[in-house]
Amino acid sequence: MNSTSPSASVRTTAIPESEVSWVDRVRIAAVRPVSAASVSAFRIAFGLCAALVPARFLLRGWVDALYLDPTYHFTYPFLSWVRPLPAAGMYALFVLLVVAGIGIAVGRHLRTWAVIFTLGFAYIEAIDVTTYLNHYELVTLVGALCCVLPIGSGRSSLPVGVIWLLRFQLAVVYVFAGIGKLDADWLLRGEPLHTWLVGRQDFAVVGPWLEYVWVAVVLSWAGAIFDMTIVGWLLWRRTRLVAYVAVVAFHLVTGWLFPGIGAFPLVMIVLTPIFFEPDWPMRLAARASREPGTDLPPIVAAPARHRLVMAAALLWVAVQIVVPLRHLAYPGDVRWTEEGYRWSWRVLLTEKEGIVTFHVAAPGSSGARTMYPSDELRPHQVRYLSTRPDLIRQFAHHLADVEEAGGRSRPQVTADAWVTINGRPVTQLIDPDADLAAESTGPWPSPSISPSPLG
Repeated sequence: MNSTSPSASVRTTAIPESEVSWVDRVRIAAVRPVSAASVSAFRIAFGLCAALVPARFLLRGWVDALYLDPTYHFTYPFLSWVRPLPAAGMYALFVLLVVAGIGIAVGRHLRTWAVIFTLGFAYIEAIDVTTYLNHYELVTLVGALCCVLPIGSGRSSLPVGVIWLLRFQLAVVYVFAGIGKLDADWLLRGEPLHTWLVGRQDFAVVGPWLEYVWVAVVLSWAGAIFDMTIVGWLLWRRTRLVAYVAVVAFHLVTGWLFPGIGAFPLVMIVLTPIFFEPDWPMRLAARASREPGTDLPPIVAAPARHRLVMAAALLWVAVQIVVPLRHLAYPGDVRWTEEGYRWSWRVLLTEKEGIVTFHVAAPGSSGARTMYPSDELRPHQVRYLSTRPDLIRQFAHHLADVEEAGGRSRPQVTADAWVTINGRPVTQLIDPDADLAAESTGPWPSPSISPSPLG
């Protein structure tokens, strides 16, 4: 233990423990020093994943296919001004993101590299809604935490609250994914899992079993139980190792069955060890581990800076809880309306296929011109558009804007949209008589969405 002379210490006035507020108790608990080894491992793993994600775009030709080739991009509310850079700029940005990810892993000048990566990656995500994936959201959020948390290289200790904030960020993914599975389709019909598994009967050994509904129901229950309880098992020291083995197995299987989810399984596998003891890398390397040789400070009045940091952390936590639940403020079933679906960690919960055509008619005209999305959009955009009311409405506005730009009166734009969801019969998604070009494109409930066929 180190001792500190009174002259070298900060002069504070101790407060009797009985008079300490719960806020100060939480603050004192959050700043308890622990080994920084597990957070260093987390940072390295995240940095390598952060480099891998943009590298895959470069290697697979996605920069052109997703950003440069499309002539129209679907934008998020209030971000319609976001546009892709010229080709050279887009490629340079992706290369910079790879370098920034490696910089995060190295840990020197962490905040600089983290800011570059987070802003650059968030910009890329904002260019086109049709590129949205849950693990892109997670990568962005963890990158934002790297911008502010003290997790750079060269640290032997850090406040335990840092570890708990990183654990929380992963926990919300599992918990909300589990909450989303608590519906009749998932638990009683085994959908959409059954629909997906039927198409994978060519798998060796297990393939012939995948056609049975009861297999999908059993696996659906297993998935829901896993998501709802895995955080608890990871937090309990006695079950932590077994729980992590289950995490690895779960994500390897989902990655095998559903390759379309990209790097998500890898990201979760390499980041989840943050739930282990703070010094687990040192123990794994069979080296002696000791807590920082400093006495914990006495209970004192909370400095204003510590209160500000804690308030910011609590605000972050509150936002991570409220945003996934915002769909409750919208009418209808979120699986059908998609209102509040993004950023809610609803992973692999629906299987939707659809087809949509648009009808553009001049005001007062009895005739209408039919427009097919494939005439202008790329195939991945057409697939994404066809089942999402907000994008159908956005594209209707685009068609009307094009007419106006050509010197004509703003037309009425209606949509003939049909969707099948979780194996149900095809159902009309949008009121065919609604003028979508007259509706708001903001994040407000749409009156033109047809009633959900979901029970």
